[in-house]
Amino acid sequence: MSQRLSGLSHEEATGTVKMIYEGSDKFLGRTANLQRILATHSPYIARWFGGLVAAVRQPGLGATSESRLRALACIKTSMANACAYCTAHTSVFGQGLGISDEELEAMADDTYKTSQLFNERDRAAIAWAEAMTNNTAARDKEVWDNMKANFTESEIVEISMASAMFNMINRLNDSFWTDLESNEYNQKQWNAVEGLTVEDIEAFASRFAEVGEAERAARVEPEKATAPAA
Repeated sequence: MSQRLSGLSHEEATGTVKMIYEGSDKFLGRTANLQRILATHSPYIARWFGGLVAAVRQPGLGATSESRLRALACIKTSMANACAYCTAHTSVFGQGLGISDEELEAMADDTYKTSQLFNERDRAAIAWAEAMTNNTAARDKEVWDNMKANFTESEIVEISMASAMFNMINRLNDSFWTDLESNEYNQKQWNAVEGLTVEDIEAFASRFAEVGEAERAARVEPEKATAPAA
């Protein structure tokens, strides 16, 4: 299967699209093919999508819970949805955080529930992500009680955001038949934000307003020139 929607290359990108790629490279380590699709066809949504992914997933850019826990939630969500593209992405990112191949293998089924590779907090986060993905979290009291016993409310929100975000991303990639990049390319995610802070991503995001305003003004002028006289 070939990718259903096109995405501009770095060389082809201009304006907001170019800036989205710049932000993705800076805060996510590389520009994934899904981000290319979204930026090419809906840049004024894609500019915030990239920021959301970075803030939820990356260390130090918004979320305050353990990066490992959020990564486990992202991985299990993608596995539960059988999204090959996102399972590859999240697994590579997890490896950069120190998640082992043995841990990934244990997460592929119910082995994680009894595996000594995971502590109680790990298992609670994985089970919660699985329940959210299977839409059983609302009525699964045991899984919820484990979350309440192991995490603060802020941690629960952030782990839940990680799972919810990847449920959306899984659906997009499966529906678009997004082409998977090479493993080497996706390893650029590792330590991508070392030395970067919330202030850095906020400063970068503030530039979108000026770029977008200039683009919209440039589109208005040709429309005025071609409008029929009153």
